Amino acid sequence: MDKTEKQATMMAFDEAVEELATTGLRLLMLLREGTVEGVEQEDGSWLIARTSLERLKTGGGVPPVKQKGCAASCTASRSGCSCS
Repeated sequence: MDKTEKQATMMAFDEAVEELATTGLRLLMLLREGTVEGVEQEDGSWLIARTSLERLKTGGGVPPVKQKGCAASCTASRSGCSCS
C-alpha cells in the first residue's frame, strides 16, 4: 500500500480520537478489543482504519467501558460491591 492509498483508507491516531470524541486511552482499548482496526507503525504511532470508525459511529458510537466486577480484596455483600 503506497502513501496515497494509506491516506485514503487510514487516519492518524489523534485524528481518530477527535472524530470519535473520546480519549487516546479509550481508543487504545478499542484497538486491543478489536472493536477498531488499526496498524501500529515502526515508530510506535498508529494508523486507524476509516471503515472501522464509520462502522463504530453508525453502530451507536463508542461503547462504554466494561466493568470487571469487584476486586479480589472487596468485601462485597449480596447487595453488591461496597468498593469505590
